[in-house]
Amino acid sequence: MTTPSQTPRFPLQRLAVASALACGALLAACGGGGDTPPTSTPTGLSQPDATADSANATSTGEGTASALDSVIDTTSSLAAAVQQPAATTTSARMQVLSARPSSNPSDPPFTNVTVDCAGGGTATLSITGGTLASEANGQLDAGEHYSVTYAQCTGHAGWAQLNGSVEMDVTAADHTTSPATLAVGITVTNLALSLPSGNATLNGTATASRSVATSNGTTTTTSHVTVPSATLATAFNARSGTFTLSDLDATRTLTSVAGVTSASTYSGHHTLSGTANGRTFSLNVSTTGNVNYDATGALVSGAWTVVRPNATIATTVANGVVIMTVDDGNDGTIDHTWTFSAAQLNAAAG
Repeated sequence: MTTPSQTPRFPLQRLAVASALACGALLAACGGGGDTPPTSTPTGLSQPDATADSANATSTGEGTASALDSVIDTTSSLAAAVQQPAATTTSARMQVLSARPSSNPSDPPFTNVTVDCAGGGTATLSITGGTLASEANGQLDAGEHYSVTYAQCTGHAGWAQLNGSVEMDVTAADHTTSPATLAVGITVTNLALSLPSGNATLNGTATASRSVATSNGTTTTTSHVTVPSATLATAFNARSGTFTLSDLDATRTLTSVAGVTSASTYSGHHTLSGTANGRTFSLNVSTTGNVNYDATGALVSGAWTVVRPNATIATTVANGVVIMTVDDGNDGTIDHTWTFSAAQLNAAAG
C-alpha cells in the first residue's frame, strides 16, 4: 500500500500566517485591508484593498485543496490504524469486533469505532460498503463508505487539526500500480480546521482524484479537486467572515521525503463571494501556471488574476518581491502598478 504524503499547513502562512486550508478547507480567510473603505477610492481600487483581495483570493483556492487533501490523508491514516491482518479468519474477526464499543452485536465490524489520531485527538469511524477483508485491510478501497467524526484530530504532527463530520465515498482505487490512484466524493459538515492563525469552518461537497508515486525516496502526490459550491466561515486576526466558494477546479501537487513535506504547487480557478471586515465582494480567481509554496506552506512564487466587477488585479511573486497591477473599470488599461515585499502580501490575508 502506498501511503499518501503528509499534508502541510495552509497557504500564505496557511490562510493567514505560516501554513491551506488552505481551504484553504477547504479553506482560506477573506477580509479587507484593515479599516480601508469597502470598494474603491475616488482614484480607483486602493492598494490595501487590492492587496487583501489578491492575498485572500489565492488563499481560498489552495487552502480548500489542502483541506481536502488533509481529510483524505487523515481518514486514510484512521483506516490504517484499525487494520487487522487476515480479517477473514474467525480469530481476526474477533479482534475487529473487540476493537469497537458497539453495543449491538449485529452491527458491522467497523461501526462507531473510536480511534486515537496519530497527532492527537480522536475520531469516531464507521466503514461500510466493502467486505470484512477489505474494510480491515488498512486502505481505502472502491465501494467503501467512510463516516467520520473528528474530535481535535490531527492525522500526524504538522497536519491541520480537524473537528466535525465527513462522509466519504471511495469511487475508485488502485493500490497495485505505480502511481497508485484514488478517487473519492466528500461531504463535510461543520468541518472546523484549527490553524495557527485562527479557525475556518466548511460545509459542502467535493470530489477528488489523486495519484501517489514514490521514486528514490521522494513521494509525489497529485490531487485534482472540484467543489461545486461550499460555504466557509473564518475567524482570523480578530476578524470574521462568511463566504460562498464555488466552481473550484484545481490541481495540487505535494512532494515529500520520508513523510516530511518539501514543497507544493497549486493551479486552478474558483469564484468567491461574501462579506468580511465590513466589505462585501465577488471575485473570480485564476492562476497563471503553478503557484509554488515551500516546505512550511509559505508562498514562494507564482502568478494569478482576480477579477472584480469594477477592477482586475494581476499579481506576480518571485524572489520575495510582489508586482501588482490594477485595471480599474476592466477596460484593458493598467491604472496602478505597485511593487512590495511578499511578506506584506502574506500579512494582508485575513
